[in-house]
Amino acid sequence: MIIKGSSRGSPGQLARHLLRTDTNERVNILEIPSPHGNLPEAFRDWQFLTEGTLGSRGLYHANIDPHGDYAMTPEQWQRSVEVLEKELGLEGQPRAVVRHEKHGRAHIHVVWQRTDIDTMTLRSDSWNYLAHERASMALEQEFGHEHVPGKHAKRDREKQPEF
Repeated sequence: MIIKGSSRGSPGQLARHLLRTDTNERVNILEIPSPHGNLPEAFRDWQFLTEGTLGSRGLYHANIDPHGDYAMTPEQWQRSVEVLEKELGLEGQPRAVVRHEKHGRAHIHVVWQRTDIDTMTLRSDSWNYLAHERASMALEQEFGHEHVPGKHAKRDREKQPEF
């Protein structure tokens, strides 16, 4: 399972990308915050909250892409989001989840609001690639999937015995 992600701004561009039906065979919005009727409005509002912080990238966008040999159940997709959310330290933050199907393979995109409205600070995105690797390995083990090395699998192997 490959998990990639990063903090970003540009809420309109991100919403357009996630809703594209010309490059995806199917687009399904699986989860969206209840007060918002659509992704562009939700992402715009989340990014707007960032103006009250010292940061500029108020969104965290991640892609969860399991190996093509494994079909994921709705429960497994949900569990994948929960595990990644915990690893990234974004628990309790509003999120949107979009499922894409392309060339017969499914993957999901998850976008979180990074602004913690209680403290008006951005949730940290430091060492996010390690969080992706930890979540990926935990999910592969839990679901019984064969391990797919992530892009950081060979980086400093001797210094990272947990991998």
